[in-house]
Amino acid sequence: MTPSTPLHILAASSAAFLAGAVNSVAGGGTLITFPTLIGLALPSEIANATNTVAIWPGAMGSLWGFRREIREVDRRWAWLAIPSFLGGGIGATLLRITPPSIFDHLVPFLILFATLLFTIQGAIQARLRKRAGPHQAVHVSFTPALIA
Repeated sequence: MTPSTPLHILAASSAAFLAGAVNSVAGGGTLITFPTLIGLALPSEIANATNTVAIWPGAMGSLWGFRREIREVDRRWAWLAIPSFLGGGIGATLLRITPPSIFDHLVPFLILFATLLFTIQGAIQARLRKRAGPHQAVHVSFTPALIA
């Protein structure tokens, strides 16, 4: 890993600031920070772990900020936490057992896949709203977290 220079610190800080702004509006800041960390010569596994840890405060803040709205959601939706946690656990396990050289080759495809999901979420929301009718709220959000 290269030593931190003022230019590295400026790049990382700028990416973090921009990603925070993007996350506050629509999510997807990971698509800014992860490539920046890779570009700053961090190993891909370290960049992924750093990125994943960095999004936790925002996620916890969102949970706290929307706690009243979350209480009003149909309890059946809580079952969706199970595949979310399973997917996160499986992804973290796969990251730990995948050799870094293979992960390095997969990273561009993971970023592309996350970008595509993020891009099409508006179309998916529109289609679900059309199906659900005017009185049902529909929200679909693909917030990329790459692996873990």
